[in-house]
Amino acid sequence: MEIKIADTELKEITSIFYRILVPRPIAWVSTVSKDGIDNLAPFSFYGGVTANPPIVSLGIGKRKGKHKDTAQNLLDTKECVIHLTNVELSEKMVMTSADLPPDEDEFEMAGISKLKSTDVKPSRIKEAHIAMEGTLYRHLEVGNTPGDMILVEIVRIHVDDSILDERGKPDVSKIDPLARLGGRKYASLNEAWEITRPK
Repeated sequence: MEIKIADTELKEITSIFYRILVPRPIAWVSTVSKDGIDNLAPFSFYGGVTANPPIVSLGIGKRKGKHKDTAQNLLDTKECVIHLTNVELSEKMVMTSADLPPDEDEFEMAGISKLKSTDVKPSRIKEAHIAMEGTLYRHLEVGNTPGDMILVEIVRIHVDDSILDERGKPDVSKIDPLARLGGRKYASLNEAWEITRPK
């Protein structure tokens, strides 16, 4: 099977692309609107960019040509909190992907508890074991649609003590982190192993 992008309909390209770009980590992102309304939504076009300073990328598609609430809030207030989600929180996480009006609070809709953040205004998810407070580093419009590519600089990381290993480092295998596959499929970290890298 070969697919020439220029000769393929967008709907088909999107379906195939989402099914082969796997597994994708999920950023569960909280923001606050300029009117003070909390927003919470998951995104799987997400990854690390650099560690000095820590910067992550968020790929956020537009809806009917307009910014999604998360992107709009980041552009307006320039702050967010990115959480690591897991199997235990998966149902509530999916609930927050619903297309709600901007004045509705996804925390309340999904029954998720809030914690006050330290350096930014958006709330943290109390049930999440890892949360990263961040500020807008750069925004780009990418592609033909176009979509929003947002770079976020991490300014503070919260890690629940219950998932630290004997060296005091985060051990995410203790929380069974969630990954996105194609269609409606998700995956968990059922098995992990070490491979020695060449020097």
